Amino acid sequence: MKTLDIILHDEIQNIFDNFAASFDITIVFYSLDGKILRRKRGRVNSKFCELIQDKVFDKNKCFSMDESKCRECAEQKKIMNYLCHAGIEEAIAPIFIETQLVGYAMIGQFRSAQNLPAKVLQTAKKKSCKKELLEYFEELPYYNKIKIKNILALFSILVDYIITKEIISVKGERLINKTLAYIEQHIHRPITLDEVAQNAGRSRSSISHSFKKILGKSFSKVVIETKLSKAEEYFKNTPNLSIEEVAFKLGYKDPLYFSRLYKKNRGSSPSEYRSNHKK
Repeated sequence: MKTLDIILHDEIQNIFDNFAASFDITIVFYSLDGKILRRKRGRVNSKFCELIQDKVFDKNKCFSMDESKCRECAEQKKIMNYLCHAGIEEAIAPIFIETQLVGYAMIGQFRSAQNLPAKVLQTAKKKSCKKELLEYFEELPYYNKIKIKNILALFSILVDYIITKEIISVKGERLINKTLAYIEQHIHRPITLDEVAQNAGRSRSSISHSFKKILGKSFSKVVIETKLSKAEEYFKNTPNLSIEEVAFKLGYKDPLYFSRLYKKNRGSSPSEYRSNHKK
C-alpha cells in the first residue's frame, strides 16, 4: 500500500513547513498506525501541550482523542476542526490517494479563546501548575473563528493540491509496472508502443512520458534491455541453445541484427558473454 511518503518529499514538505512557520502553528503527518512521519519547521510541541501531557493530564488522553478524531475524519472524508480536552484548537485531515486512506495530517496548537476552560484550570491548580499553564497558554497564537476558518481552508486546499499533483506519479508507477509485466509476458515477439498503449488504455505519449519520467529511459530502450536480460538468462541456463535460437525466442528473426544489437548495448558479443558465463 502506498504510504504517506508520497507527500513528504523535501520540496512538498517545505510548503507545509513555511505554512506552519507563517502562522506559528504545528503540522504533523501520521501514518495509519499513528506513527509520526515528519514534522520540521514551526513548533514541534508547545510548552502548553508538554505541560498538559506531562503533568495536568497525561499523554494517553491526548492520544486517545487523536485516535478518535482520526477515525471520525476518515469516516466523513473531510477535515475536522475541534477543541481538544485542554481547550485549544486542532484539526485533522484524512489523506486519501485514489480512494485509499494512507494517513493523516494534523494542524493545531493555537487558541480561539482568551481563557482556559474552568475544568482545566481546576485540574492544573490541583497539580500545582496553574500559573505556569496560564503563562504557556498566553504564549499560544490566538486567532478568531473567521481567521481559523481561513487557515483551515488554506490548509485543506494545500493538501488537496499536493495530492492531486503527486498522484500523477502514483498512477505513472502503476502504469510502468503494468507495462513492464506486459513486456515480460510477450517477450517472445516484437512489442510495439501502440499495442502497449492500447493494452493499458492510455495514449502513446502518456506511456512514453511515464517511462522517461520514472525510469529515465525510452520505451524502446526498456524493451531492448528486457529482451537482452532474458537472452542472458538463456545463455547461462540453457547453453544447448544457439545464439540464433535465443534470438528467435525473443522475437528477432535476424540473428545477425540481434548480435549487433546486443554488442551495441552490452559492449561485447553474445558469444563472448556466453563463454564468460559458462557454468
